[in-house]
Amino acid sequence: MLRPTPWLRATLLATLAVALAAAIIFRRQVHPEWLADVVDDYPAIMPAAFVIVHVAASLLFVPRNFMAVVAGGLFGATWGGVVSLTGAMAGAMTGFWVARWVNADLLRVEDLPRVGPLIVRAERGGWRFVMVTRLLPALPHALVNYVYGLSAISTRDYALGSLLGFVPQTIAFVKLGEAGASAASGAFNTETLAWACALLLASFVIPKLIPRRWQ
Repeated sequence: MLRPTPWLRATLLATLAVALAAAIIFRRQVHPEWLADVVDDYPAIMPAAFVIVHVAASLLFVPRNFMAVVAGGLFGATWGGVVSLTGAMAGAMTGFWVARWVNADLLRVEDLPRVGPLIVRAERGGWRFVMVTRLLPALPHALVNYVYGLSAISTRDYALGSLLGFVPQTIAFVKLGEAGASAASGAFNTETLAWACALLLASFVIPKLIPRRWQ
């Protein structure tokens, strides 16, 4: 396995920084209409392409729920949900492994004054704690990926908790994206919008129903 030397760490961090700056500078150049045209022109490769873009977005602090809305608008609720969930998991695992590889025990986050106690709770709570953090919409997707990568939590617990936590909001926001796409095309569907709103509300309520001992 390639060892994370200081030069490799610096190179990877610099690449991520440049990519993040480029994403911020050129964020207005990507329009939903352009993406829709690409989907129509290359339908066979677009799901895989979207997953790759989702991974990059996860590394560059693009909100996961925004990507779910885009997936719903481009692919519909069913395939949009599959593509969005696949991209979210791929992005989450990539961020997790990048942080773990770059850190390589260089920093013990458990010893940090404010973050440390939360990391210790996460390591003790395992997949349940990861699931709860994934259900909280206020926590940035990329930041959570990197923080867990710096912790000692197992890859299995991280992956399982992330998958279970992603599902509710993915379904809700994909439905919302589908409803938005229908409205933009003039075929507004009140039933789809109602389902999207109901699922979105449920995704905010679910974290409050989680047993306290899991948090």
